[in-house]
Amino acid sequence: MNVNQKGASAGGDVVGRDKMEVHHHPVPPKLSKLEKLKERLLQEVADGRCSSEIIEQLRYFQKKVPEDGIAGLEAKLEASGRTAQLMIALEMKEQFAKLLEKWSLYASAQEIFAHLLAMAEYKYSHQIFPLVSEVGPVEFDELIDQKIIVPAIDELGIDVFALDHRTAMGMIYWLAEQCRLRWHV
Repeated sequence: MNVNQKGASAGGDVVGRDKMEVHHHPVPPKLSKLEKLKERLLQEVADGRCSSEIIEQLRYFQKKVPEDGIAGLEAKLEASGRTAQLMIALEMKEQFAKLLEKWSLYASAQEIFAHLLAMAEYKYSHQIFPLVSEVGPVEFDELIDQKIIVPAIDELGIDVFALDHRTAMGMIYWLAEQCRLRWHV
């Protein structure tokens, strides 16, 4: 049998048999741990929810542990022949310390800082410091920049904290002040 549908009107598509429709519903990208924490932080700020306690992960970094017998940023810079960096290092460390203090009123911000500090300490101890006697100071500082500073800035972004190179490097100096990092063998 020959069917002619020319001129047919059905108020929609006219098809001979089954019509296949494909609907594309994009899956929203999965948020990273830091992205979730930043969203939570923004909500805490909007709601005015402050925290009076410091979380354990952040408290770990606030304890000074001079395992090498050299305590403090100034002494560590001196022991490594980096005394020329002292004034700028103290300024950067203070800049980071102020940022940390300002935001530590919020539990999510504390988690973000604990995450960044843990990442910095781990990468420094396991990927950078083992090379201290093999590379010069410039190359060593470039490793810090590539493996810690730039990733920290990229991870944190600009939407919550004003984390720039000076402040991120201040985190390194702050960790040294807390006796978590060193430049000397």
